[in-house]
Amino acid sequence: MRNSEGSIFLFIASIIIGILISMNISFARESNFLFLSSKEYQDAYSYRNQLVNSVSNLNNEYLKYLDKLNSYEKNIINRNKIIEQINNELIQNKSLIGHSEVEGPGIRITLMDATTDFIEDPTMYSLRLIHDMDMINVVNDLMNAGAEAISINGIRLVPSSGIYCNGAFLRINGVQISAPFYINVIGNKETLKGYMLADDNYLKSLMFREIQVEVIDEDKIRVPAFEGKLEYKYSKSINK
Repeated sequence: MRNSEGSIFLFIASIIIGILISMNISFARESNFLFLSSKEYQDAYSYRNQLVNSVSNLNNEYLKYLDKLNSYEKNIINRNKIIEQINNELIQNKSLIGHSEVEGPGIRITLMDATTDFIEDPTMYSLRLIHDMDMINVVNDLMNAGAEAISINGIRLVPSSGIYCNGAFLRINGVQISAPFYINVIGNKETLKGYMLADDNYLKSLMFREIQVEVIDEDKIRVPAFEGKLEYKYSKSINK
């Protein structure tokens, strides 16, 4: 009987000890999650600092590249503006030197030789024809009146244009033309017309010689582009 009681006591004691051991192990495991050793804490703190530094460095890199991007975008905008300004200047310069077709208000002058029927005096015959000096004087008056673009029978005049007599024809920019002469002029149409028809200007002398002269003002005058090539053999740009 005593042996069986002892066995029961040992069995119960074994159960209690087993329960205590299991509880201790479970508590120790939970404790490992709740508490860190000093070394583990130091390692975790160092790792946190590394992460903070990395984030800070990445943010600085982001700001640096963002500034570069903004700078590139500004440069692109400025470059496009500069290119646009250069293109506008090129267009304007081409218009000034005659390399582009232009349109605007102005006047149209028609000149035709006077009739030579029944003219026996050779001197009088010559006065009834339009010569190179006549055309040169008319063009000079147009320039004095503020003409911005001039063409004669579709030939654009430029600073290097020459007007020469060639028998019954005029030669302009190497092209031979004959009367009637149609002169298209762009500029202030009221100023041009008033100046050209003034009593002391050259058109009046042509009318006196019975040269047929017609001057009309229009809102849209078209002057074609110069088709030749401008060459400067002796003048050179000065670099300042």
